[in-house]
Amino acid sequence: ENPEARRVHRQNRRARKKEAGGMLSVGLSAKLFKLQKGKCPCCKQPLGDDYHLDHKMPLALGGTNTDENMQLLRSICNLQKHAKHPVDFMQERGYLL
Repeated sequence: ENPEARRVHRQNRRARKKEAGGMLSVGLSAKLFKLQKGKCPCCKQPLGDDYHLDHKMPLALGGTNTDENMQLLRSICNLQKHAKHPVDFMQERGYLL
């Protein structure tokens, strides 16, 4: 019933399975939503209600499961990013040289 708690629980569980370590704090989604001003950092569009909690540096590439490594992305952006390195992903989108 609580989508934010479910997002945090899901990410913590994934990190345990990958032995990445770290735990996300409760209320992280609300804090990130406020910091990001409700916008997706990839496309600058409003996040909406179906945003994803994403690891900036993917766990598959050695990223950690810590609050500092998290961001909120629109679902379409997160599905396109998958487990890519953040610099490579943004270069694909034409934002970085």
